[in-house]
Amino acid sequence: MGGAVGFVESPAQLLNVVEWVAATGADARIVILGPGEPVTRFQLHRLTDLVRRDGFDVQWAEVRGGPAQAARTLGRLVRLVRSADAIVLGDPYAAFSHILLTAAGARARLVVVDDGTATVRYAEQWASGAPLQRWHVAHRGVPHRVVGLRAEQLLGRRSDRVELFSAMPLSTELPVTANTYAWVRTRCGPPRITDGTDLMGTSLVETGVVAEEAYLTGIARLISQRAVARYLPHRHESADKLAAIEALGVRIVRPDLPMEVYARRGPIGHSILSFPSTVLHTLPLVLADTSVTIEALAVEDEWFSPSASTAEKAFVQSI
Repeated sequence: MGGAVGFVESPAQLLNVVEWVAATGADARIVILGPGEPVTRFQLHRLTDLVRRDGFDVQWAEVRGGPAQAARTLGRLVRLVRSADAIVLGDPYAAFSHILLTAAGARARLVVVDDGTATVRYAEQWASGAPLQRWHVAHRGVPHRVVGLRAEQLLGRRSDRVELFSAMPLSTELPVTANTYAWVRTRCGPPRITDGTDLMGTSLVETGVVAEEAYLTGIARLISQRAVARYLPHRHESADKLAAIEALGVRIVRPDLPMEVYARRGPIGHSILSFPSTVLHTLPLVLADTSVTIEALAVEDEWFSPSASTAEKAFVQSI
């Protein structure tokens, strides 16, 4: 086969592999390792339809239907990995990607594309040689599961096989190619801009870092003080929490595509407010030719849950 094969499990990962393919001109097949969460699947289907119309090779692979289905699907994908010149990963922490990496050829290069703020943590762990572990579980006593020593060696421990494709401000010895979101900017928009203010949601409550009651109190204050018209949830926010936010008098609008595509297609508020998130780095690129302003909101110290570690607090506040 040769060429490149990419593995993704979320809409943002799919978008960023598409951006990598568009930026490099690579001959690539993108494989979606089908997630179980309904909102994620919906956004992935919507984005898949969009990128296929532009000629990208995207296929689905269902791996979560039980051990037998996973084994059959991974066995088929191993053949793609074994012959690929480049393996592009949307998530360097994903167990299925680790399994597939055991088949990587001796000369295959590995490209890690942005998966939100996890990219910052990954670059730090690569440099320090620490075990690869997601930032919001690294300090909670959750056992680290290594899926094969080979994957750990290929992706971590200052491996010279890895390069990054990222829009994040990184200080790292890893080779980094800047993601400018050129495909999105060319393919979509410019958007219609409304008079209202949009507030980006966050899943910090769902990950246990921020206390829900404090978060809702802060949202109520923002709605009142900043005349927020719409709340755009993160895809992992719970239905109960969103119902409580809607009861505060703001319209809940679930984006049907990754925020970078959704904002570029519009309509979008003339002002976007966001807590620490990847979008603070990506939306200024996507909306650079518009009058939309993007403002970072701090997570107040009193918002953090009692179980939030010092390292977790520092990481959130550094984004």
